[in-house]
Amino acid sequence: MNVTTPLNWSHSAYAAVRIFLMALLGLPIVAWAHSNEHLATMKGAHGGMLRMAEMYHFELVVKDGEAHVWVTDHGDTPQSTKGAVGTLRFINGNDAFSLYMAPTGSNQLVIKDARIKPHKGTRLVLTVSMRGEAPLQTRFALD
Repeated sequence: MNVTTPLNWSHSAYAAVRIFLMALLGLPIVAWAHSNEHLATMKGAHGGMLRMAEMYHFELVVKDGEAHVWVTDHGDTPQSTKGAVGTLRFINGNDAFSLYMAPTGSNQLVIKDARIKPHKGTRLVLTVSMRGEAPLQTRFALD
């Protein structure tokens, strides 16, 4: 005869809780992350547009003659841009050009060029290769 004792119940409950926690922790982090659509409704710490690509957030500020990108992780912790390579492509109707961005500061990429003139409807494609990592790409639009 199999008798269930309180000791057996506690081991069963403990095992069930462990299995539940392992399953919960095994869920993809993406399920808890936010989307670019959500980020598009927010302003960044520097007043710029926010987007994400994989594990990074990119905040873009474009003004006459210059563009700045700040790189953080999903927890808004600044990520070093030392050794990073970036390009920013500007698309205005049939006119398009790309510019290389230089790392500066601790988590920033910058470009200064007289051709940078933000206009409503300008689309931008940011490509960033963090040091030793594959290129990541995200898109912005000036409204």
